[in-house]
Amino acid sequence: MKFVGQFPVPGEENRMAYLFITDDGTASSFAPEGGDNALLVQPAGRIPDFLTITDAQTGPSLWRRGESWDEHVPVELHIETSPLDPVEERVLEEEIACWEAELAGEYLDLPETEVFPPRSYFGGKPNFWQPRIEVPPPWRFLFQLDGQEGWDGEPYALNFGGGTGYAFLSPDGHEGRFYWDCA
Repeated sequence: MKFVGQFPVPGEENRMAYLFITDDGTASSFAPEGGDNALLVQPAGRIPDFLTITDAQTGPSLWRRGESWDEHVPVELHIETSPLDPVEERVLEEEIACWEAELAGEYLDLPETEVFPPRSYFGGKPNFWQPRIEVPPPWRFLFQLDGQEGWDGEPYALNFGGGTGYAFLSPDGHEGRFYWDCA
C-alpha cells in the first residue's frame, strides 16, 4: 500500500489517522474491510484484524503524473483547512439532504445550480455517490477525499474509479475504516 497522508483525529488527545491505499487496482480496494486500504490511528490505536502489517519502514507514497502518463512523481502536500464558501456549503448541504432522503426511500430533486460543492473536505457529513452506507453508525465520519488522475494540474493521483474516498472512526476513535465509491 502507498502512504497517502495523515489527518488529525478530533478530541482531547493529540492523535493522527494515517491513510494507506493499495496502488495496484485490485477489485477489493473499494471495500472498507477488504485489506487493501488502511486508516490507522496512532498513538493508542487498534490494528483491524483484516490487515496484514509488515515491519517495512518505508514504501510507496502519494504521487502525481509527470511528463508522461506512466511517470510517477512523488508529491507531498500540506493542506490548510478553511470554512466553506457559504454558497458551496448550502449546495453541499442540499446534496447531502437528498442523499439522506433517498436512503430513507424518499426521492428529492436537487435544485439547479452552477455551483459544484467540494468533494474533499474534513468533518461534517459525507456526500456519498450512492444511497448506501458501507460503514454504518455509530462509526463517525472523519473526511472525504476526491479521487484524481494526477494529470493536467491535479495535485495527486488516487484511483477511485472517478469517485470519492470516505474515512470513518470507530465510536471510541481508536480504529479507522476507509473505502471509496463512484457512480
